[in-house]
Amino acid sequence: MPERVETHVSPVVAARVHRIPCRPAPPQPPPPPSRFPALDWQRISFGLPRRKIILLGLSVVGIAGIYVLVKNGKLTFSDLPDFPDMPDLPTLRLPNLPSLRLPNLPSWRQLFVRKLQPAESEEEPEKPAALDLAQCKFGYQDVFDVESAITGFGSYDWEQTHTPATQTAVTISLILNAGAVSTGKQSMDEFGLSLFGRNKRDGDAENPVAPKHFAGGAACGSGVAVASNAIDFALAIDTMGGVRIPAAFCGIYGFRASHGVISTAGIIPVAPSLDVVGVLARDPYILHTVAKVLLQQPELEWGLPSAVLVADDCFGMSTISSVRTADLLSRAVTDTLGLSLVKHVNLGTHLASNVPTLRNFLMEEERLLKQDTSRYTTYDGLRDAMLLILRGEFKEKHRKWFKEVDPELPPDVDVRVKFAMAPHLDGLHRMALKVKDETRAVINELLLMDALLVLPSTPSLPPIKTAKGKELEIFESRALSMLSIATMAGCCQVTIPLGNVRGIPISVSVLARYGADIFLLESLIKLNPKLQLEVDIIKQKKPIVKDEDVIPRNSVNERDVPARRSNNRTSKGERAGSRAQRDGSGSRAQAFQDNKENNQPSGK
Repeated sequence: MPERVETHVSPVVAARVHRIPCRPAPPQPPPPPSRFPALDWQRISFGLPRRKIILLGLSVVGIAGIYVLVKNGKLTFSDLPDFPDMPDLPTLRLPNLPSLRLPNLPSWRQLFVRKLQPAESEEEPEKPAALDLAQCKFGYQDVFDVESAITGFGSYDWEQTHTPATQTAVTISLILNAGAVSTGKQSMDEFGLSLFGRNKRDGDAENPVAPKHFAGGAACGSGVAVASNAIDFALAIDTMGGVRIPAAFCGIYGFRASHGVISTAGIIPVAPSLDVVGVLARDPYILHTVAKVLLQQPELEWGLPSAVLVADDCFGMSTISSVRTADLLSRAVTDTLGLSLVKHVNLGTHLASNVPTLRNFLMEEERLLKQDTSRYTTYDGLRDAMLLILRGEFKEKHRKWFKEVDPELPPDVDVRVKFAMAPHLDGLHRMALKVKDETRAVINELLLMDALLVLPSTPSLPPIKTAKGKELEIFESRALSMLSIATMAGCCQVTIPLGNVRGIPISVSVLARYGADIFLLESLIKLNPKLQLEVDIIKQKKPIVKDEDVIPRNSVNERDVPARRSNNRTSKGERAGSRAQRDGSGSRAQAFQDNKENNQPSGK
């Protein structure tokens, strides 16, 4: 047997050959014990990450919760619109804006959840049957031409110096073709330049609801005829409140259309760039039917409002408590739509921040007219710009006749005519037109996605007929400041009666964007049942009105009427808007802040 020979290999070589470390590795610490030793995630999760498993579990719990709510009647889902079958949407062209296609689709919340309330209150009121205008009697303001009749423009002198019309106004023809019965024309303020319903020939219009108070102008006769049940509805024009003021004073519905969407052919103009056709009616369904006849628009299925914006600073300027106006409307919105869509805005700040020409206009007005505008609010600036536009256009249309005839006029109308016939300020007039264009763009952008804007209809209850000149001047100044918003924006507005305070009518106004006239009226139809229910409920309660529901006779001093028209009684929020206008400060986001300190109306 061969002898075994042992060979000796150095440790370094042995480690290199057998890959044995020269030094032993330190011992590893044992793994920590598992918090869930009994769970094997890889086996029970089918290889999915733990995060996805948790999300899947939460989804299952959420679906189960929704199922329980639906089964118990606590939650219902709205029918999703059939998008392929929707009709083509109209293309609206806004001034200074590109051509836009504006869809009217509900927000995602309205598409998903229709109402979140007990099932027994989910029943919607039945829509009334389509009204037949053949059953209705109507009248029209004395500015609409009717063949073979003289259009008087509210003036005896005008009627004596003009010949009968050769053609009937387009709007009158549309209503007659729809089957309504005409009862003739109603009286108006002379030349449509006043808010109180005065006429030298016919006398002051008698308010059938509050006989001691003015009936409102310019369409005073139309408002009185509708409120007294003599007719079912009336046609009129609204330049600076000619439809809205009589509706508010007489406790009826008043609709002002968007500028230019209803033909004004055959109508005597006051200021063509501001004139719009309007409707007065006691019943919102008649108002809706007549407006559809006049608008001549294709049938569209409109959705719900995306938001209801309450201009708190405007309600802070009103002597009527917002409890009877804005708050009442907000409750009706919540009860009808099932969701709180109400948002509070400071409209004055929003306009001051986004209408840059307004500040320059006030500075130029102060320089040229020697008028102190340092305490003016945003709305005062809009009012003066509106009146300057009216002045220039009224003068252009009727200067020759006034120069030849020189008619005798009531004091308030005479002041307005003399103001219109004064030497024209071309530069200031161009700035006023630019303010109008910018205001229209800003308001339409604010309401673009089918939002509604809530405003006071008037700054106070209707003035009494025995009020003195300065009292009426202050009311007119404040009222025109509020009325100028829709007039300068060219958008549609509806005045909604809300009962009365001490036998005197009160109301609230709602605006929609330019061209959304049918949407505004259909929103009124949807809100009206709950709105009138709220009115009936509050009738049983004590009226809540501020200390000055009507301007006291002895509360006026010279400081309150600088120059010709001034509204110095403003809320904190509105003065902030005025400061933002003067110094250029303020941002768009400020308009949507719910600043309770600044926007809280006094006297609540």
